[in-house]
Amino acid sequence: MKLIAENLCRSFGAQKVVDDFSYTFNTGGTYALLGGNGSGKSTLLKLFYSALSPSSGTLLHLNNDEVIKQDQLPYSISIAGPYLELIEELKAEEFLAFYQKFRTPIKGFSPSEVLEICELQKTKNKEIRNFSSGMKQRLRLGLALLSESQLILLDEPTSNFDPKAIEWYRELVHNFLENRTLIIGSNFQDKEMDFCSQQLKAELWD
Repeated sequence: MKLIAENLCRSFGAQKVVDDFSYTFNTGGTYALLGGNGSGKSTLLKLFYSALSPSSGTLLHLNNDEVIKQDQLPYSISIAGPYLELIEELKAEEFLAFYQKFRTPIKGFSPSEVLEICELQKTKNKEIRNFSSGMKQRLRLGLALLSESQLILLDEPTSNFDPKAIEWYRELVHNFLENRTLIIGSNFQDKEMDFCSQQLKAELWD
């Protein structure tokens, strides 16, 4: 997916969080949005996902130079962030079976195969509310990388991760990103984004 932002702004009341941001994210590119807490990275990613509407400016999502319709965007974009809710009352395998009714897994992966890739195979009968914060983050990242999409957005992907889990995350991206566009929001954690070909700092949008 190609993403074109032109003079993009987003305000919350009198506070302008994204201010006149323009940039083109090319298909298959890997990008890091770098900034500290409160710099607007999450807001920008939510704009890209259409979870938020811009206060002004334009944002285009393109597939082979054709604009993707708004109602198709949820099926064309995957997002993972520590703030995204999971259905915690469901057991892990039940949740994935439900999720796959709406989002097609890459390579035809079954719920049990997704759990195995996420190193969560022993939790298939465990309710998600009993997961640790790191286990929940593994599941979110697995959903993002292992579902069919053209654009993958990751917000502070190594949040709640120990060094072993960070290496798992890097292998997940390496093995399953393929030629999809990737944008990562990071607060300068090298292991999150040092493999990205382009790095954009917060002064570009604040």
